[in-house]
This record gives sequence, structure tokens and C-alpha cells, in this order.
Amino acid sequence: MDIRKNMIISAIKLSLENMNRKFTDLSKLRFDEIGQKLKEKLQEQKIQERPFAYEFYHQFRKFWDSGSIMGIVSEDIVIQAEINKGYQQIPNLNKMPDFLLHKPSTNKNFAVIEFKLASNSGLESDFKKLVAFKQKLDYTYLIEVVIGQGNSLKTAKNV
Repeated sequence: MDIRKNMIISAIKLSLENMNRKFTDLSKLRFDEIGQKLKEKLQEQKIQERPFAYEFYHQFRKFWDSGSIMGIVSEDIVIQAEINKGYQQIPNLNKMPDFLLHKPSTNKNFAVIEFKLASNSGLESDFKKLVAFKQKLDYTYLIEVVIGQGNSLKTAKNV
């Protein structure tokens, strides 16, 4: 088993475990109490995923800044959020992942991290996006964090 793979998974897991729920609970909307049109608009804006992803980023950066992650990546690697790789004019890769671990403006590409609600129908498109980053930019690790509980995770598992 690849030791760096285990280390990055452990770093992500630790970051997820250290997340402060009060910064993600704001995303829990009661869709049954609002109109269908507003519900669709909020789902388009990924209101629920973003607070979760931002709190993850905060915890991951705390872990990173403590120096604990330096055994996984080199000093010149950074984590960046929602980078549109289309600016590099890479054919057929006008995609925006949630997080990239890479050295900007080089081909030193470490990991792509995506977040998706289990109840969101976009899991398959996220997987395709991850594969595209592997095929076109040779990212070493492709990570999908599926957010959900109970039934939504079971449903996502069957997709």
C-alpha cells in the first residue's frame, strides 16, 4: 500500500474529524418549508456543500500549517480551492474541482478533492471530473468526500 496515499487519507480524515459543527450546521435547510423554486435555486448554488467544504479547508490548513502534512507533500505544494483549470487552456478540461493540491503553474499535481452531498445527483459527474484530472493532468490522488447520513449514503452507494 502506498504510504503517501495512507497519509493523505489520514490527513483528510483528521481534518473532517476536527471540523466544528457550528460552522456547517448553517447549511441545514428545511426544504419542506420553502417553495420548490427556491429549493431548486439553493441546490444549484450548492449552499449545503460549501459551508462543509470551507470548514474542511480551514481544518486542513490548520493541520497543514502545523507542519504535520509535510511528510505527505513537498513545501512547494499548496492547497487551493475552486480553481478553474480552463485558464490553462487544457483541451476538454474546463472543470472546477473543490480543492487541488499542486504546485501552481507546473505539472507537479498531487491530489484533487471533491465534496458532494450524498443526496445530490452529481456524484457520477464528480467521478468523471476526477478521472479527467488524472488522465489530462496526471494528478496522483483522486478523492471524493461524500457528505450524508444513513439513507442518503446507502442511496449514493447504490448509484
